[in-house]
Amino acid sequence: MERGLYTSATGMSIAEKWMDVISHNLANASTTGFKRDVLIFNEGLERTLRGQSGDLDSLGSIGAGPGPKGIFTVWEEGHMTPTGNPLDIAVANQKALFAIETPNGTQYTRDGALSLNTNRELVTKSGGLVLDTSGNPIQLPPGQAEIARDGSISVNARVVGRIALFTGEFQKVGNNNYEAVGDTKEVERGEVDIQQGFVEGSNVNVVEEMVAMIKLNRAFEMAQKSAVSQDEATSNLLRTLSGQ
Repeated sequence: MERGLYTSATGMSIAEKWMDVISHNLANASTTGFKRDVLIFNEGLERTLRGQSGDLDSLGSIGAGPGPKGIFTVWEEGHMTPTGNPLDIAVANQKALFAIETPNGTQYTRDGALSLNTNRELVTKSGGLVLDTSGNPIQLPPGQAEIARDGSISVNARVVGRIALFTGEFQKVGNNNYEAVGDTKEVERGEVDIQQGFVEGSNVNVVEEMVAMIKLNRAFEMAQKSAVSQDEATSNLLRTLSGQ
């Protein structure tokens, strides 16, 4: 394939992937505890050229434009908003999540909009059971719940459990949940910072995402026009060479 046409097609493909990331961010701009994603790049290099014999010869490096390296989650904190609900929590530690039990095993989340199920177990919006430091669901007896900054939960002045925070490498799995990639480490009790009666908002900046979307639309259109121009130039060249 002609290199210029290939580079234009690559640009359109990358713009489309980046647009998917931005659209996902905007769709979750009001999701509690959501962390925005960005698409990161590395320079795509074609390190070989095909020789006359058809073999691949190492003849140097030719830039083929940027290539997507992967999706990176930005862990900066969102805005803390008071709710008046004593079961809501906001995790102030920048990259720490609490564990929940789901049908797919143990997962992690920053979504602290919590409530009680029919068994008076502490659960997230998606129904995940919040786990204590021993890995067990936290069940609350009737009464006024108080959640300390270290995650300890007391009802009627009696401690009934403590929410544990974990750090490590995480990847999104849907429902505002994450799964661990490798080992996790529990945050030391003295370093846990949980705020009762607050929720953390999404860290998506809607204005910045909209500006990025407009720029991407323009970049896509430019790459598309470039591809059409190069295709027309190739067609004209072929007609000239064929004597038409």
